[in-house]
Amino acid sequence: MAEHAGTMYIIIIGVLSAVLVGMTIVLRSLLRERTDLMKLAYTDAVTGLMNRNGFDHFWARHKGKDHLAVLSLDLDHFKEINDTYGHMAGDQLLHDVSIGLRQITNKNQLAFRIGGDEFVFIMKNCDPNKVEILASLILDKISRPFEIQGRNIKVTGSIGISISEGRKVDRQRMMAEADLAMYHAKKLGRNRYSLYREERHKYLKELEYTLRKKHKRKMLF
Repeated sequence: MAEHAGTMYIIIIGVLSAVLVGMTIVLRSLLRERTDLMKLAYTDAVTGLMNRNGFDHFWARHKGKDHLAVLSLDLDHFKEINDTYGHMAGDQLLHDVSIGLRQITNKNQLAFRIGGDEFVFIMKNCDPNKVEILASLILDKISRPFEIQGRNIKVTGSIGISISEGRKVDRQRMMAEADLAMYHAKKLGRNRYSLYREERHKYLKELEYTLRKKHKRKMLF
């Protein structure tokens, strides 16, 4: 009897062990699938950078405690390149540009493709001087010829920067500031970055409004 009970005990332990091993394998597989699905959901298929979902996910999780810098990047004349050589060439250019951009990302420097040729970098725990170094690195990675469909195509970028600098981190405000600064970089001649400064951009907006009003009055007479 004792021998039979011992055998049964060993069999039960063996079965339980097999069940536990099986459950572990299944759980690991499910976790891998979940991770893969999340990666697909947050990754841009063309560039391999995080997409708009990833961008929204970052802001949803951000606690607003650390200093942030937002860098809004547009590729200069991308529409003309896309229209001239086709969408496949445009996508290849976006992919090749992003290889360089991925090289300067890390846990504190995140890169997102928001759509089209619009990219956003977020620098966490930022130092204003290092933000400008990052902007220069981005422009350096972009501003070179890319071989696309047997042609050398040169593209440049314009970057606008908004830095929280002790203010409460606000997504909408920082994105609006970075976009204003980016358009200012384009007006200055492109292939450069511009740092948002409240007084300067307030003056530029007022000047633009005044010029528009003058233009409308001229059209009436």
